[in-house]
Amino acid sequence: MAIDLFRATYVPTIFLRNAELRAVEELPEGVKDSLTPIFWLKPIPNAKHLSKAIEKIEDAFGDERKYFLEIDPFYNVDDAKKRKPAHDEFEKLIDGENDNENWVSFFEDHPNAFPCLQVDYANADSVRAQAAAFTDMERAFLVRFSHLHASGKNWAEIVDAVCETQHTNFGFVVDVEWGNDILSRAAWADAIVKRIVQLRGDSIPVILSGSSFPDSFTQYEEGGSANVDERVLFNNLIANNNEARLIYGDWASSRSPTEGGGGGNPIPPRIDLSTQNTWEIYRVRDEDGGFPAAAKAAMASRNYPKDLGIWATYVIAATAIDDPTGLKKERDQNAIKSLARATAARINLHLYTQMNFGNFDPAPDTDDEFQE
Repeated sequence: MAIDLFRATYVPTIFLRNAELRAVEELPEGVKDSLTPIFWLKPIPNAKHLSKAIEKIEDAFGDERKYFLEIDPFYNVDDAKKRKPAHDEFEKLIDGENDNENWVSFFEDHPNAFPCLQVDYANADSVRAQAAAFTDMERAFLVRFSHLHASGKNWAEIVDAVCETQHTNFGFVVDVEWGNDILSRAAWADAIVKRIVQLRGDSIPVILSGSSFPDSFTQYEEGGSANVDERVLFNNLIANNNEARLIYGDWASSRSPTEGGGGGNPIPPRIDLSTQNTWEIYRVRDEDGGFPAAAKAAMASRNYPKDLGIWATYVIAATAIDDPTGLKKERDQNAIKSLARATAARINLHLYTQMNFGNFDPAPDTDDEFQE
């Protein structure tokens, strides 16, 4: 089944890191069926070929589900500790010669992957050629504009070129990227949306994406919350563009690999509770109880989805168990003991919550029986 952008309600952009992939893997099957993700392609550490990245995606998301693929703009081949064929393959994909033909031909071998046109490594003529090539392949495609990587790019020229396409089986991604103040990028996003509407009305979907997940947590020693500004920005754009076909997207509560965060060394244990409009952050030092205390605090929140049985809530509950007898084995096998597992739990809950946005009173049924 091909991707139908007109039915998409949530389009998360997902890094190929272990926490993100685990979070996707553990989603209920029904949520995966409804999700329209964009995965950022890069070589997998220690993998010989780039195809291993596709294997990782399809192991997590399912080998029959369709997804979008984009070049990871934060990946630098020169940072690799040991050069492998995967790095050569990656460099060929970002080669803008011959209308990005290497990028186009890459999808011939990966039927579940749908493309984002190369914009950062292309000019307007190449973008036109890519759109024509993927149209001939009968592949829906996206065109992603990124705020921080847009220097020197004439986005209006690219919009005009793509909108010459004579069908509607494509969409745009307006990505404000990560920032502490993504709301300040509203005017940039709004201008792109208005240009698309001017040319094609509401016939072309526009996905708004980005991330405002905090990069510092020292202020959350006793608990606290951070707004999901992606939702605020999305609502503002909807209010200002009533003719646009806007779809919500985000970075699945992640930051780019270039952003730090964590608040010191060693980093105190932290569990983040994803709600519809906030992240509640519970940060408890090891000497004060660590992950179990943080899990108990999260479960005590009035916003904790106590009737929701998904992987994230399961591992949070297992972490909160302090019975040293009968339940110790369960705690040890499933509890959160590292920030990487805590991150996977946050992303898992965030993806589920945003996919079911507006339907959390009560929490929706997962349709799946959780399997240990």
